[in-house]
Amino acid sequence: MNALSILSLAAVWEIAGRMANSMLIPPLTQIAAAWYKLLLGVKLLPNLGASLWTMVVGFVLAVLVGIVIGLLMGRFRAVEHFLDLYVNSLMSAPTTAFVPVLILWFGLGVQSRIAVVFLFAVFVVIINTMTGVKQVDRVLLEMARSFGAREQETFLKIILPAAMPAIMAGVRLAMGRAVKGIVTAEMLLTLTGIGAMIMQYGSAFATDALFAVILTILIIAMIAMKLVQLLDRRLTGWKVEVAIE
Repeated sequence: MNALSILSLAAVWEIAGRMANSMLIPPLTQIAAAWYKLLLGVKLLPNLGASLWTMVVGFVLAVLVGIVIGLLMGRFRAVEHFLDLYVNSLMSAPTTAFVPVLILWFGLGVQSRIAVVFLFAVFVVIINTMTGVKQVDRVLLEMARSFGAREQETFLKIILPAAMPAIMAGVRLAMGRAVKGIVTAEMLLTLTGIGAMIMQYGSAFATDALFAVILTILIIAMIAMKLVQLLDRRLTGWKVEVAIE
């Protein structure tokens, strides 16, 4: 079904590109030719590699910090009351508004771009993790206490496994936001990587190359989301097995 959807979109795009102004909507075959030229050149792969490295570092930091804070907020009411206002406020605020502050703190180097990716991704992980912990069945927690389970055992054997589906949902959302974050950082901070290519081809009205870069970003995002989904199935496959039984 996914293949049929992609083929249908490709056919419609190709027809629309040939019927309309190719400057605005270039045919898909023209975009493919531009992508091939970029692939053979010296720009696409090095820029893509630099962007992916920065995105992965920011994403991993966001997941680690987000899960830890989310677990603490979901488990301990005092931590939730202390951090809830800040987390929700920062979650609602436009992340691009913090770009000037990040420049002052970290300069225009890779640290600022990692920080932008981190801010894009971390809060959705915190909120989803906290929600997952709060939705743990209280009967299971009371049963664990009645059998004398320690806090560490309760956390590792009941809370963390039960909250894992919500945690992984947050990680999936964070991956999509990390892709947005790296493109935003490279366009607003320093023109480098994939963001620089988008700005360059957009300002030159080279729409075939511009769409080739955009489609590359979409493909990378799809692959990244698929990898997170595979990890999700690996970590939460027990829930499917329980449901089947």
